Amino acid sequence: MRSLETFLKLLFLVVLLNLVRYFVGGPIEGMTIMEPMHRVMPRFPEVFDTAFTRTDFAISLFYNFMLWFTVELVFHLLHPRLRGPLWVRSLKSYGLMLLFFCSLAAVYMNHYTAEVKSFYLWSMVDALILFPLLALANALLYPLFFRPPREGNPASSTP
Repeated sequence: MRSLETFLKLLFLVVLLNLVRYFVGGPIEGMTIMEPMHRVMPRFPEVFDTAFTRTDFAISLFYNFMLWFTVELVFHLLHPRLRGPLWVRSLKSYGLMLLFFCSLAAVYMNHYTAEVKSFYLWSMVDALILFPLLALANALLYPLFFRPPREGNPASSTP
């Protein structure tokens, strides 16, 4: 039963993190990277589906949710072993996942022409904006759901 409770807490926490992602991160993206990131899409309809339907939008929201759920799950499992205040541990864990995300984007980027590669480069810049933002939001929200271990005593975690 405790596992189910933890799972449900993580789900709700990730819902809140997604709200931060879209309502705080979205405007930041809109002012910074959205135009250059998406500029390439109409020029390469054979690569990018430019007829983005409601179903595509729902699937995109689900994939984004799963991305942040995975990032949060890694934090939940890893943070008791990290040192420093919760916000530092959150930045460390989310930074690890940022590195993974950018590495994966680079692998995909390597398969396309220079023009299409720019989309993946901009997605990495996007990640540089969103991962630290959500790491800090996580440091604020996580204690509302879970009791973090005291600094300097990583074994006292309550999952």
